[in-house]
Amino acid sequence: MCRCTVRFSDRNGFEHSTEVQAASVYEAACRAWSNFKSVEESAEESYKTKEFVVEVHQDPNVFNVELEKLLEWLDRGRRGHHDTPRKKWLRRLLDASIWGPPTEEEEARGRSK
Repeated sequence: MCRCTVRFSDRNGFEHSTEVQAASVYEAACRAWSNFKSVEESAEESYKTKEFVVEVHQDPNVFNVELEKLLEWLDRGRRGHHDTPRKKWLRRLLDASIWGPPTEEEEARGRSK
């Protein structure tokens, strides 16, 4: 798990950012998007962004995660045998504002995959 800063710019050029702990760039994007969706000032704009910028603090790296590609990847194999527990867990992270945050058991399963 690494500490990451995830940010995006809204249509007016205002930058929104949040800090998350994540084991992968996609996990960081999912955790951050869940955070953005739960804040009134960034909720609507987060759906309209093209990408999230993920800065990993442990290994100073910056990654651009295109929202459309993230959603396509999460949806790929969704109903078949190619769906993985990791993808299910990441989808749950995105829906945290609806279902609540993942349980400790889900967190452990998600980190182990």
